[in-house]
Amino acid sequence: MADDKKKRGRPDSYLISFKEKWEFYYAVKQLQNKAPEGTTKQDAKEALTAAAKKISPSEGRKKILREALRRLRH
Repeated sequence: MADDKKKRGRPDSYLISFKEKWEFYYAVKQLQNKAPEGTTKQDAKEALTAAAKKISPSEGRKKILREALRRLRH
């Protein structure tokens, strides 16, 4: 079956759905892998949540992860 040509825009993988538990924890895991050594899962969760509050989730996964990583490094 062919893709719907009328559906345009960014793919869903560009976003983080904070309503889906597994997707949130996947983003936390990604953040922990990039974070400084010794960063706990709780620290990563808090940084990710704070970054999502500052930056709209519709702005994208990369931008939110970058902001959360900046928060963890300070």
